[in-house]
Amino acid sequence: MPWSESIPQFSTPALVLALALLAYAAVGEPLLGRRAFARLERTRDSDPRALLRFYRLSIGIAWAWTAVVVAAVLLAPGLTAAHLGLRAPVAWGPFAGAVIGFVLALLVVWLLTRDRGRGRRPGPEPAPVPEPAAHVLTVLAPRSRAERRAAGLLAVTAGVCEEVLYRGLFVALGVALGLPVWAAAVLSCVLFALAHVYQGWWGLVGPGLVGALFMVVYLGTGSLFVPIVLHILLDGRSLLLTGRGRRHRATSV
Repeated sequence: MPWSESIPQFSTPALVLALALLAYAAVGEPLLGRRAFARLERTRDSDPRALLRFYRLSIGIAWAWTAVVVAAVLLAPGLTAAHLGLRAPVAWGPFAGAVIGFVLALLVVWLLTRDRGRGRRPGPEPAPVPEPAAHVLTVLAPRSRAERRAAGLLAVTAGVCEEVLYRGLFVALGVALGLPVWAAAVLSCVLFALAHVYQGWWGLVGPGLVGALFMVVYLGTGSLFVPIVLHILLDGRSLLLTGRGRRHRATSV
């Protein structure tokens, strides 16, 4: 498995920073996400800037923890960017599998969130069928040009920052603490799913499975760049092109 040729070594300051991020990911991020999303739900329709504030808070926090990750790397001579997967892929076989898996993931997301009323023949309205994450996507869907630009920036931020933290740092930390790579990977996937608990049960299942796919791609290729690109594309599609939100015209700035 071409993950790394050496065991990452954390200095004491870097270990403190990494453990603080681990605690934040386990407790702080789920609680903050639920609280911020609940506030957005209450004010989305009455406050035209509510979504922008939510986007900006999410972006700011993500780049803040990424800055802490960078600080940890700088404080630990035995911890390199390569240990976090920031290097070119060293195996290309899993990349082909990643492309197929990513297309399948997009297909599943589309099937679960598409508008079931489109193309329906006139007649009695059938009973609504619950759609996983439909409510979340409706709340998070941008409705103006400014919101769409912020959504695009959020997709890029999530793709870079979440991969660096959950796939990059936490796997390296687990291995440095003596865990097998697979155990560190499972822990990382659980923390990634918890970060999306504000979306309800679908937040644990959907992002959890996608996070596992990204982890397989990362460990197989030895590079975080591949899952970063896939993550950006998937989040961009979810925010801008999926479900009811895609019908909101960007008419204002």
